[in-house]
Amino acid sequence: MKKTALVVDDASYIREDIKDILNDQGYEVYEARDGLEGFEMYKKINPTIVTMDINMPKVHGLKATQLITDYDSEAKVMLCSTMITFQNYIKMGKEAGAKAFLSKPFTDEEFMNELSKLFL
Repeated sequence: MKKTALVVDDASYIREDIKDILNDQGYEVYEARDGLEGFEMYKKINPTIVTMDINMPKVHGLKATQLITDYDSEAKVMLCSTMITFQNYIKMGKEAGAKAFLSKPFTDEEFMNELSKLFL
């Protein structure tokens, strides 16, 4: 089965970093620049996994995560943000349906360790 990933982040360099890691893992990677674009793209491609920033224009990551998990209760969403260090955001992320949480900046190893939690 083909592995696909949707990387939602308003910073192109972050999308590029995540894309490089996921390409090395055999994922076909799609990108979105904000939560609204991410949700629309999710419905089109139904990716295996999603990485989601929190602070973005139009629709922020917590709302976009909620939209995605309301649309697909099986969605595998990892929040990936500098905001993760604030405990409240993990709680809100879980309520929105995220299954993994990664604080920026991160190493490739930290990324893969957290990503694996999506499949538990």
